[in-house]
Amino acid sequence: MDITHRHRFDASVDEVIAMLADESFAHLRGATGGAHDGGAIVTGGPDEAFSVSIRRTIPSTTIPQEFRGFVGSTLTVKYTEAWQAPGGDSRHATFAVEIMGAPGHASGRLDVAPDGDGSIFAVDGSVSVKVPLFGAIIAKAVHNAVLEGIKAELADADAWLAAR
Repeated sequence: MDITHRHRFDASVDEVIAMLADESFAHLRGATGGAHDGGAIVTGGPDEAFSVSIRRTIPSTTIPQEFRGFVGSTLTVKYTEAWQAPGGDSRHATFAVEIMGAPGHASGRLDVAPDGDGSIFAVDGSVSVKVPLFGAIIAKAVHNAVLEGIKAELADADAWLAAR
């Protein structure tokens, strides 16, 4: 199942990348949507290739009720981004979302490109679930959770940038 989302920032590509490479912002992302921030690590910086690793714990109430019995009361989600070094006006990364102990996985590409006096943040990825019978239902739940998480993080990002 595909994940596609576009968001316009009222900030330059450089400002968005500086935010994404900021460990304080990574911790904020780890606590988005009522999640418990389980840790965030940023390696590298905005002027070079960098990676972001975020671990968060979320209540299992965020997934369909019929699957809660399989995962317990909380889910641990590991999220990683690997951003390429600067090379032109845009920046590109790959991302992966792993839900520990669950069969769903999401991965794809992130792009930040100039758009007038701001920039466009683009997410293009897919969800894969390797479970017979219930795979499509689980994939839809993972898709919806990932997309809602992206939207919540982008709202936090807008607030972060506006405060600077």
